Amino acid sequence: MFLSIVFVVVGFGLLMGGGECLVRGSVVIANRMGLSKALIGATFVGFGTSMPEFVASFGAAASGEDAIALGNVVGSDTINLLLILGLCSLIYPMAAPRGRLGLDFLFVMLASVICLLIIYFGVLPVWAAGVLMTIFVIYMVQLFRSDKGGFESEVSIVSLSMPIALIISVFGIALLIAGAEILIKGSTGIATFYNVPEAIIGITIVGVGTSAPELFASIMASLKKENAIAFGNIIGSNIFNVFAVLGITGIVFPLNNLTGFSIWDGVVLVAATVAMFAFAATRERISRWEGGLMTAAYIGYLIWLVMRAMG
Repeated sequence: MFLSIVFVVVGFGLLMGGGECLVRGSVVIANRMGLSKALIGATFVGFGTSMPEFVASFGAAASGEDAIALGNVVGSDTINLLLILGLCSLIYPMAAPRGRLGLDFLFVMLASVICLLIIYFGVLPVWAAGVLMTIFVIYMVQLFRSDKGGFESEVSIVSLSMPIALIISVFGIALLIAGAEILIKGSTGIATFYNVPEAIIGITIVGVGTSAPELFASIMASLKKENAIAFGNIIGSNIFNVFAVLGITGIVFPLNNLTGFSIWDGVVLVAATVAMFAFAATRERISRWEGGLMTAAYIGYLIWLVMRAMG
């Protein structure tokens, strides 16, 4: 138990350093390449911070722990939409990229509904995983076509060269992945000690652990008022988690034993998606009180999960 606690503390330390490096490098990359920071956030930052989700879900499926593989994605996406976006909006009201809000809503909502359907049917066959990967490719094409490079933030760091920025960003991703792995190991050890069910471990412990890179990267971005990177990171991560992580995992290891979930886990994810975009569309930003409401909603959901596990 003591070693697990040490892993948790070390993991959080690595995550903080990785988030700082990734945000700094990504801002420079966006400026040097003439791309919007929303695009960089949705791709380079979003996909980079989602590597722990891929490693955790793929590894869980390979070990026959299908419920943890899916629970990780569902839990991570819910955390991204409610907790991370909520906390970031509390720090600094989150502006939404006007030109891509409709495209983002379409694919994030589709991703959330797909998670709900997978929970309902209890399986993810190979053909369905192939469809997920196809949708991911379509999203990537549309993402680059729609980018106009026009949604920039208030603070820019352009003193670094492109090679140095890339090195710093990749180093940041490496720290985030290592930190998440160590955090997951420690957290899972603590949960296993208390005999928590696999599905609950996936949604809570593993989901929170693999979302830690998004959390720290987005919070660092918000502290620097880099809204485009913070918002894009969350959107890109959710899309990558469902279409790429579940797609690749399901093609190699079809998920056939998805037990222990409640249909409400999917309903909460869909509701969180609707709420997030409803808030973002009103005044093209998520205010502090809306961020507080989203954070409170996640805390309430987490309490319900704990009660469910104990019952």
